[in-house]
Amino acid sequence: MNDAAIKNFCIEAHEQLLKEVRYRMVEWNIAPGAPPVVNGLHGRLLSPREQQQRSDLITRLEVYGEKALVERAAYTWFNRFMAIRYMELNDRLPFGTRMLSANDGSFAPQVLKEALYVDIEGLDRDEVAGLVRAGDDEALFRCLFLAACAQLSEALPYVFEPVGDEMELLLPKGLLLSGSVLQRLVDDIPEEDWREGVEIAGWMYQYYNSEEKNAVFAEFKKGKKADSRMLALATQLFTPHWIVRYLTENSLGRLWMRSHPESALPQQMPYYIPDTPEALPNELRKAEILSLPNNPEPPISPESIKVIDPACGSGHILVYAFRLLAAMYEEAGYRRRDIPQLILEKNLTGCDIEHRAAQIASFALTMTACEWDSRFLQREGSAQPRIVLFRNATVREEELEERMPYLGKRTQLLDAMAHMDECGSLFVPQPEDIEALELAQGELDGRMGGNDLLAMAPAYNVDIMLENCRPLAEKYDVVLANPPYMGSSNLNKWMADWTKKNYPDSKRDLCTCFIERGFTLAKPEGYSAMVTMQSWMFLGSFEALRHKLLDERSIASMAHLGTRGFDAIGGEVVATTATVFRGVASAEPADYLRLVEFDGEASKEQGIREAIQNPDCGWFYRRNAEVFKSIPGTPIAYWATDAMVKVFCQGDSLGSRVRMPYGFKTGDNDRFLRMWWECPSNETAFPNMHKDASNYKPRWIPYNKGGSYRKWYGNNDYLLDFQNDGEVVIGGASGEGRSAADYDHSLFFKELVTWSRISSGRLALRHVPQGSISDMTGSSMFGASHDLSIIQGFCNSSVAVEVSEILSPTLDFQPGQVAVYPLLGSSVLEPKIERLVEALRCVSKRDYDSFEISWDFGRHPLV
Repeated sequence: MNDAAIKNFCIEAHEQLLKEVRYRMVEWNIAPGAPPVVNGLHGRLLSPREQQQRSDLITRLEVYGEKALVERAAYTWFNRFMAIRYMELNDRLPFGTRMLSANDGSFAPQVLKEALYVDIEGLDRDEVAGLVRAGDDEALFRCLFLAACAQLSEALPYVFEPVGDEMELLLPKGLLLSGSVLQRLVDDIPEEDWREGVEIAGWMYQYYNSEEKNAVFAEFKKGKKADSRMLALATQLFTPHWIVRYLTENSLGRLWMRSHPESALPQQMPYYIPDTPEALPNELRKAEILSLPNNPEPPISPESIKVIDPACGSGHILVYAFRLLAAMYEEAGYRRRDIPQLILEKNLTGCDIEHRAAQIASFALTMTACEWDSRFLQREGSAQPRIVLFRNATVREEELEERMPYLGKRTQLLDAMAHMDECGSLFVPQPEDIEALELAQGELDGRMGGNDLLAMAPAYNVDIMLENCRPLAEKYDVVLANPPYMGSSNLNKWMADWTKKNYPDSKRDLCTCFIERGFTLAKPEGYSAMVTMQSWMFLGSFEALRHKLLDERSIASMAHLGTRGFDAIGGEVVATTATVFRGVASAEPADYLRLVEFDGEASKEQGIREAIQNPDCGWFYRRNAEVFKSIPGTPIAYWATDAMVKVFCQGDSLGSRVRMPYGFKTGDNDRFLRMWWECPSNETAFPNMHKDASNYKPRWIPYNKGGSYRKWYGNNDYLLDFQNDGEVVIGGASGEGRSAADYDHSLFFKELVTWSRISSGRLALRHVPQGSISDMTGSSMFGASHDLSIIQGFCNSSVAVEVSEILSPTLDFQPGQVAVYPLLGSSVLEPKIERLVEALRCVSKRDYDSFEISWDFGRHPLV
């Protein structure tokens, strides 16, 4: 697939469509303050239908605002152009004639050549004949295109709204001209890309919104918090196909194989990791698998399997789940043409907060259904995909108090329903919520039957609430998702408070909240499979979540991707992991594939295929969860060797030998910090000038603030304004509203070893004899000189590198994490270690002092 061509087209088409829609709005006088009803414009009388369409657009303008209406119209036509292009190249158009291109592939719509006899339902033949005679290809194409949209609205209502759609007025002009969006759609994207699969629709959705997404992240940098629109844009991320297959094959596929161990389905699942070795005889394998405690009642029918993607986006994961389910149906002997109807009716549910994503997901599933039944669109009563678009809904307080007090008591329900475009699938409806809503629905329906017009608005909103809640109240055999990644710092106040209240163990990121939600959506014998940030595996803020996972649920399989798992995200920004969770605790060991060293999507995909074929490759691990519980903080350190785990069990923590407080914070570094060469030497407590800074009261004090990777000694760059014993920097913080932080003053100016808390490399400890204060980013430890030497030697060794990969894999070396590093003491070796450390400190100090950046600079080594 030519990603660059698709991306460039989508970005430029977005801008072009926005301009053309604005031009059409000017033509139709659709603007704030414009009269909603006019008989004519620009000397032309409007038809009754045009008058109504324009009036409807004015209403939409008042509801959405001008910018949102323009955006909505632009993506409406983009989606329709994209859908028709896909359908014409995959023989899905019910009238069988190419709409946007000629049969030879050129930009010369075949439908214009066959206009007089093309079989589009509802086409005004007289109008077509007149336009053909007049040679008005622009008007003829518009007539044919809108008629095609009207016919497709019956089978694809989510992309092609029914006849009478007011958006027709905003269809751009000049679509047949060179340089138009349609011309570029046909000529810029190769036909073979459209035939690779309906996943192209998801890529186009992501690329179409990419500039808006960049703008949202720019707003975050300015401190703006995410509203529902920003939340949807910022969290769009199309999942690489091999990750989708890994998650689906090891959850949905695993569910099938546990019930049907004789199945030939693994031949179609290259990313599936069998529960037991393939070498076992088939009957023995079947007996062993069926005896497992969380095995579903055998044999399950494909019709009974329920799958949900609670954050489905453009439906990529659901599309592959459809294909795998179809293979199960075929293996079970179902007739091929019946399969898509059954899957859409019985098996698949998708949920999302974004209108455009829901449209694309519905389209993608319908097109996938056509792969199994070419006449699916033409069959009367064909099932629609169950894609739930969450919508906000409220009921007036007076209505609740007077008519529905039982619903008014459901305060958490009503609060969430008013913000469903933010919390979405994370809301967990209680049985009492559904009960109250159904009772309200029945009462309101009765009132409307009695012609109570005041019941219409609350009835409409209660219906929406039930549509939101019903899929979220069900239990599913398989939960599949690439949930939104967004830290709590970017959430608006309502969403941040709501997640803190409802997901206290996982509130730091939306993706970890979805991990927890997956547990409650899945049946006990089911699976929840998600690709998320890897932070939950290691960070102390997710320790409670890990305990909950290991005590109440379990891991079946994990592909640990690390950074560069998504080519669409450059650099080291996002580190991810794809995990398949079981719905219950299990003593079974889990399979782990360590792909962190592989660079890029293709390399990681090759790595996982090789590991599955050859478990002795070196990056395939099988681990029992009990191992993690023996390591401080319970990190998911599946690659830790038995010897390393033993060290954690037998060694003393560094925190038992030294103190590691969180450091100092000025709250205004520009004001209180200077480079050492910027300050007068007679006001500075340089260690070589003042042996004990505690007995001397200078203004500027050496300040440890981390810095670049360097061991043993150095990075002595900063000075802290500590005038009058810190009276201003410490004592004045609260009165000035500065966010400052302090630590035990008895540790000020003491001997220490310090390190850079945030590092792109390894942990590196540097010795500071005395006379300094340490910043939060220049974390430090304090203790006896002997202990500091031993710990510095250990932390700067290759052994500590292995420990840090387990306890600090995110390269954020917080004091709380370093404090639990294990150390095996040795009265025999420690004196030798102390001498070696002192020698290394001296060598490092000599090197550092040979450059002008040191306040003890003597002579450059080349002089």
